[in-house]
Amino acid sequence: MQIINYIIYATIFLVIIVGFYLLGKIVKFLIKRSLEITGFNDWFKHISMGRLTLRAGMTGGDFFGNIIAYFLYATGVILAIDFISNEVLKELKLASTLLTIGLGYTALFVFTIIIGFILIDVFDSYITSEAKLRGGQELEILIVYIKIVLYITVITLAMREVKLDVTPLMILLQPLAWGLAIAFVALILSRYLRRA
Repeated sequence: MQIINYIIYATIFLVIIVGFYLLGKIVKFLIKRSLEITGFNDWFKHISMGRLTLRAGMTGGDFFGNIIAYFLYATGVILAIDFISNEVLKELKLASTLLTIGLGYTALFVFTIIIGFILIDVFDSYITSEAKLRGGQELEILIVYIKIVLYITVITLAMREVKLDVTPLMILLQPLAWGLAIAFVALILSRYLRRA
């Protein structure tokens, strides 16, 4: 009788994993097609993150589809381990709980980083085009500096969201912020002195 129970548990374990694998494939296909139809892929390849994914041989739809599919695969494995730990191996309960928490924090971290980097890229492309119209090379250098500070800020925010220690990054961010303020004041003064 116990062998039949183990066979049933093993079957349910495999069904959960295969079900989430198929769900991941379907969601990946739907994301890929919807981003292709809406024109997101064309827009995405104009920002630096999109160019990076193109160099890796992926479109925006492939990139986001893969990320979500891998999270679904991992979720399926964790749920299957959780099921087995409830039914057969109680020792796995702690491991499945830790994996669930880790997956949630990883998803939040990756989501925050991706959204933040996309917003920085959009900001950068807009400001860079404005700087080229005005013809200021100093402005372009300042934009690169601002971009570095924003990237570090997004990473700090993502780390804080997942309860990691951000003290080293905050220590790094303070002199960068002061340097940015000094560079901005120097740029304004140099432009003012040129006009005078």
